Amino acid sequence: MIKRFTVLLCAAVAIAGCSSPAQTFVIDNPRDAPLIVRIDGNELPIAAHASRPVNLTPGEHHLQSAPLGDVRFIVYARGKGGLINPTLAEYVIAQEVYVTDDSKRANFGRLDHRIELGGVPFDGPYQTTHDLFIDRSWTFEVREPFPDVQTVAHVDDSGGRINTKIFTAPDFIAYVEAGAGQPGAYLRAQPAGYVAPRYVLEAAPATLPALDPVFEAHAGPLRELYTRYLHATTADAQLQLQQEAHQAQMAFTAATASLGAGLPVEANEAYNTFVQTRSRLMGSAVLVVP
Repeated sequence: MIKRFTVLLCAAVAIAGCSSPAQTFVIDNPRDAPLIVRIDGNELPIAAHASRPVNLTPGEHHLQSAPLGDVRFIVYARGKGGLINPTLAEYVIAQEVYVTDDSKRANFGRLDHRIELGGVPFDGPYQTTHDLFIDRSWTFEVREPFPDVQTVAHVDDSGGRINTKIFTAPDFIAYVEAGAGQPGAYLRAQPAGYVAPRYVLEAAPATLPALDPVFEAHAGPLRELYTRYLHATTADAQLQLQQEAHQAQMAFTAATASLGAGLPVEANEAYNTFVQTRSRLMGSAVLVVP
């Protein structure tokens, strides 16, 4: 019998931007009241506690909603779509491993994180986010349950399979309580119940993070490419810049590989932040224009 355990880790409305393949996004409304979102002038009503898909092609788009006003964003070629979060609500991404035998669990690594929802900690394979655009990294959508173990039809030779799901915060709390057999545990820890925090929309940074001058001497091409990327509104231009950025990153790595040995820890940490931030931003399906 296949067992499972957690580990870290309607028709679509098409909105045209260019001739490149569209990416599928899901607009979600976790609130108790209906919500109207407009993308490029197309009105997209979403019922309370519901979601709807929308297809967006690479290029510049506009989103309008009561919570956010008018937001200009760019969809990038080679993205995988994701979730559009116009209320800036908290979501949790979790994974489950389905195994044919308990002995197979060792085949799947586990790296736990501590997250907090309303001041209540959760230790486990979880990530939280409240971004307007959340890049797809899951198998099951926000309104789609994890499958029961009986419905998992196939695992590979490792004896298991990893599935990933994105949850609203209240649904995640219910999921954890059910898995632990502890209904009402959250309310016992937080008698006020879960109260969604309020977040402010954050656009993509206009520039990449600061570097020590020793590293900065080699960072010019990457900074210039990122600036151009923030204004690339055609798939062809985006793909060209992605290729150029890959080459520039390799050159930057080669030029700076031995420069950090004599620098303080802070300089090397800033270097890592620079590289990770550039990779994340230029690998995102969508950036909100600063």
